[in-house]
Amino acid sequence: MAQPLSRVLRRWFAWFMVAVLVSSLVTWFFLRDTLPAVIRIGTAVEGGLYFEEGERVAEALRERTNHKIQIIPTSGSQENCDLLRAGVIDVAIVQAGADSLQDLAIVTPLHRDVVHVVVRKELLAATAGDKQITSVSDLANNAIIIGLKGSSIQKSALDILKHYRLADSADLREIHFTNLLSDEEKEYDAAMVTSGVENEDIGNLLATGQFDLLPLDAEALVLRYRHFDYYEIPKNMWPPVPRRAIPTVTASALVVVREETSTELVKLLLDAIFEDSLLTHFSTMFSPQQARELSPARLHPVTRRYHDPFGQYGVLHTVLEALAAGKELLFALGATVYLSWDRWRQLKERESLE
Repeated sequence: MAQPLSRVLRRWFAWFMVAVLVSSLVTWFFLRDTLPAVIRIGTAVEGGLYFEEGERVAEALRERTNHKIQIIPTSGSQENCDLLRAGVIDVAIVQAGADSLQDLAIVTPLHRDVVHVVVRKELLAATAGDKQITSVSDLANNAIIIGLKGSSIQKSALDILKHYRLADSADLREIHFTNLLSDEEKEYDAAMVTSGVENEDIGNLLATGQFDLLPLDAEALVLRYRHFDYYEIPKNMWPPVPRRAIPTVTASALVVVREETSTELVKLLLDAIFEDSLLTHFSTMFSPQQARELSPARLHPVTRRYHDPFGQYGVLHTVLEALAAGKELLFALGATVYLSWDRWRQLKERESLE
């Protein structure tokens, strides 16, 4: 006996809803927002400020999640960007202007990287007949340490040397500036160092009393390079150096991820940076308000909502985002509800027939 058309259609629709349920669950399982099995953070050379900040962020992440966190020492910003795009690392600390941020997104500005032009004191007080160094322009033919290849230190140094037309005339050394501490033969005359003022290596170098700082044409450099901002190193920052306020430039250190990075990881990073003890440990780290005011162009959408001063819009956006992220589960829920109702109806019909 042929079954009524309505019953056939209902059966086919039930099978369709089963397919929707299965496909939605499979899609959700493979595309859900998850953290990497191991979160790898690219920093810079061991002992530097980037490395120390990376360790503190890793410690805060370990307390918030059971995931393994790994610190990856690198030569600096350019290598970090390359490793990030290649998927070797998941988070990186880079300096603004050191490399292109194509396919990357900024989680937050972290602190100011200040340019320090370190010179031997005897060159600043040369006697008659010797070459006296009074400005960066006088460093032509001198041996200048510009940092490791691929580092943000070297990129800033080359920008400044280009401004002073010294890129081809100075004797440039691609080594870390801490080599000045062990340079007993005085092979190196100066170093261009871009780092936060909390960098202990800079403090240790200037504490020897053998070096001083040169001023920069800061206003001209700010006009010439978009990633630089004006800054003054205060007098006696490392007593008794400098003897007066030194005009220089800064570039922001940034926490960066890939554009497709898990939103959960970005939220964890923001919480680790702004809600744990990092702000008390690093006195020059940007506060949430300062980070919001800087507002880089490629700021990650999660960060924009994190710093949203209009809370009600932020909550609404979060709800909509959660609905969008869990749409597969909503389809699965709808299919489950329909199949449950259809099964209940079949049972009731069977009872009625009996």
